[in-house]
Amino acid sequence: MDAGKLKRELDDAFKARARLYRAILDELTAEIGAEKAEAVLSRAIEKRGIAAGTALFGALEKPTAKDVADRFLAVSPAEGTLYPHTREDRDGGKTVSVKVHRCPLQEAWREDGATDAEIERLCRISGRFDMGCFGASGVAFEATTWTPGSTGCCTLFLGSADPAGKR
Repeated sequence: MDAGKLKRELDDAFKARARLYRAILDELTAEIGAEKAEAVLSRAIEKRGIAAGTALFGALEKPTAKDVADRFLAVSPAEGTLYPHTREDRDGGKTVSVKVHRCPLQEAWREDGATDAEIERLCRISGRFDMGCFGASGVAFEATTWTPGSTGCCTLFLGSADPAGKR
C-alpha cells in the first residue's frame, strides 16, 4: 500500500467535501437567500458533527479537555499531517487550544477562485461541524474560524465543563 497515494486520495476527498459544501450553499442561496442558506447548511453540518462527536467521545466517562484533545488528535487524518496543527495545554490539561495551520477545504475553495469573503463564510459554515463534534464531547468548546488577514485555519479551544454540567 502506497501511503503517499492514500494521503493524496484522502486530501482529494476532503477537497471534494469542500466543493460539495460550496455547491449546496450556492443552490440554497439561489432558492432561499444567503442568510437562510447559511443557517440551513450550518445546522445540517452541525448535526453531522454531533453524530461524529457522540461516536468519538461517547466512551469518555468524565472527559477533560486533555482527554478530548488526545482522542481527537489520535484520529486526525494521516496522523495529523493533513491538518497540521500546534497544540497548547494549559492549567495541567484543563484547557487546550489547537491551532490548525492547513485546511484542505480552504485550499479547495482558493483553488476554485473563491473570494476571501466567500472563504470566510464557508469556513464559518464548515466550522459548525466542530461545534457539533466537540459540543458532544462533554467539555466546553469554542472556536475561531479563518478570517481575511489571519494565517492558517481555525483555532479550537477546549475546557472542562463546569460542575453543573453546563458548558
